[in-house]
Amino acid sequence: MFHYVRTAFNCAGTAVLAFALASCSGSGRTSSYGSGDPNLAADNPGGGPIDPFLTNGQAVLQALDAIAARSGTPLRVTEISADQLNGLSVDVVEPAKHINVDRYVVSPDGTLSGPTPVKLMSLDGGPITAAEVDRRAFDPKAIAFARLTQTAREAIAKSNYPDARVKQWEFGGIGADDRKYVYLDSARARPVAEVNPQLKILRMSF
Repeated sequence: MFHYVRTAFNCAGTAVLAFALASCSGSGRTSSYGSGDPNLAADNPGGGPIDPFLTNGQAVLQALDAIAARSGTPLRVTEISADQLNGLSVDVVEPAKHINVDRYVVSPDGTLSGPTPVKLMSLDGGPITAAEVDRRAFDPKAIAFARLTQTAREAIAKSNYPDARVKQWEFGGIGADDRKYVYLDSARARPVAEVNPQLKILRMSF
């Protein structure tokens, strides 16, 4: 297994690789992915548009197609996440050289940036191999993003905080032990929904 050290979020995991960003690459414009739903998604703390990828699965699927058009296929990833400030972040395994992982980001306004090389570092000091990356990689469309809006509604209802909104979600894989969480925020609590790849809620924590 591997573990991601994420500096942008307070997320923990258990594994053997740590990923950190290297230098940035070029960016470009994509078509609109729609507007984020203020009844389901948290406001952008930077004052920008509400991230449509937080609760609109069709927007996520459209963005994955745009990323695949730039990165090459088959699209295999080691992590996919969305947050209220940055938009959709996807760590993609380079199709021609599997030891290379690049990050692509689609911002809430639809701007696609990447590839940004991700520096692979072993937590135990051992070498990183393409086989390790392959073991971790998965097809992001194995996640039932078409159900994302319904899952957001269910998470808000199960939180028992009507003002709760989705502020982030993350998938570190689709295996039983991989991170699969939807994070909410409200005035009085920060509920978390643990989900499965079918985006069914397994349990809530607070």
